[in-house]
Amino acid sequence: MRPPANPSRRNRNIGTSKQGHGQNNRLVVPRLSTAAPACTVQLNVAETVWEKVGSKDVCVVVEKTSGGCVHACSAEDVLYLLCRIPPADWAGLNTFVLRQSTQKMRILHPAWGRMFYHADLGFRGGTVVRSGPAIFLEAVNIDRVIEWSTGLGPEDSEELERLRTDGHNVTRAGKRYTISSSVAAVRATQLYRTLLHEIGHWVDWLAKVEEPFARGEKFETLSNSYFARPKSEREAFAHRYADSLRAMLEVRAVIPFPQIDHEMPITGSDGRKH
Repeated sequence: MRPPANPSRRNRNIGTSKQGHGQNNRLVVPRLSTAAPACTVQLNVAETVWEKVGSKDVCVVVEKTSGGCVHACSAEDVLYLLCRIPPADWAGLNTFVLRQSTQKMRILHPAWGRMFYHADLGFRGGTVVRSGPAIFLEAVNIDRVIEWSTGLGPEDSEELERLRTDGHNVTRAGKRYTISSSVAAVRATQLYRTLLHEIGHWVDWLAKVEEPFARGEKFETLSNSYFARPKSEREAFAHRYADSLRAMLEVRAVIPFPQIDHEMPITGSDGRKH
């Protein structure tokens, strides 16, 4: 008598990536941003910096780092740059987080930064202390070398060139790109591109959701329409905004600038300390 069929012997995908094998430990280049409607986060706070930027009270939360990660930007870097960005572009946005993401998040969903249109932020072991829109800039492990396939689409090819421009070391070996970074390169990416890109998402949100809502339109309908748009369309808008603003800041010699610490004053374009 023939033995019963053993389906596992007929499935050649078992134990391969087609069935998900190894997908929980792949290393990929961080995306420029991950924009999401909302999140709830418990923060392991190392420092909270409050500053008056123009007429706005701005809060920058700095999380404790772990897993060999570092914050490439300082809270003062973020505040300094905000002083030079048109206030109307980030109206209602006054919370910024230098975030230490989990190891799982860094492996599966890496990003230089994240935009949340609504975030409930609490201190670990406590209750929610801040609610509203927030931009996260992620801590990174500088020592980790990342590989990327050479089979890139147009958007990924453009991102690879941006990384080179920011100072990341990109080399090619066979069918793989190897990308290694430095604190200076990550700082350039996060401060001069990611932060401006995320504010670009907020400018888009203000125009398509907040302003029509203030005129009496239904918020739920506006929000649903906003997220129903193709992601590529929303990303293209944020890229255009960031590229235009970066060019303007470079012409005005605002960027690049050396890292700012607690002892250095944070002044606006009028030269006054905020």
